[in-house]
Amino acid sequence: MGQAERPLPELVAQSAQKSLRALGVGTAKHIGNHFTRGRYPDLEMILAGLVRDGRVHPIKIVEDGAVWPDDWYIHADDLPLLERLEQGDWQPATRLLSPFDNLICDRTRTETLFDFSYRSEIYTPKTKRQYGYYVMPILHGDRLIGRIDPKIDRKTKTLHVFAVHVEPGVRVGGRNGSGSTAAITELAQFLGAKNIEYEERIPAGWQKYLA
Repeated sequence: MGQAERPLPELVAQSAQKSLRALGVGTAKHIGNHFTRGRYPDLEMILAGLVRDGRVHPIKIVEDGAVWPDDWYIHADDLPLLERLEQGDWQPATRLLSPFDNLICDRTRTETLFDFSYRSEIYTPKTKRQYGYYVMPILHGDRLIGRIDPKIDRKTKTLHVFAVHVEPGVRVGGRNGSGSTAAITELAQFLGAKNIEYEERIPAGWQKYLA
């Protein structure tokens, strides 16, 4: 016997919860732009029901004493994590993000949360690219501090890093410099590269870390 088709509101509720858990926190618009993107009929009503059922909780985002606009939500399963973070139970790390990572796939949301503008330049003519072909943002702790332009040469097993771009206001120091080096090394190992070669477009402050 075939499996019975689930009611649409139930599917939307499940999808909305998956979306919110992947995002961490978000507005109805953010949720609607993620997972089953654009396919959330009656999302506002569904979210209201999830709030009544205790599966989703409204929260406020406060920055420098100012409350951000819109209605923000967090999933009930993430409340313990939020409590641990508020108590300082967090170890910042440095990671390179794929252009399709959950954190940056919604470009508008990324700009809102991190003041970080990211656009794919894969289909942009080379002479018109600002940052590079397959640019990977650098996440350090809770900030997007820069981006790299890498390419793997599988014949020579060499990872070429054509450029490292630092975001405005980012001061290169021991943790973000060494952390970025470690993240690039991890990428090289994942791709099977034996060597890493840095080209000329490397900020002077980072050259001593990217060895």
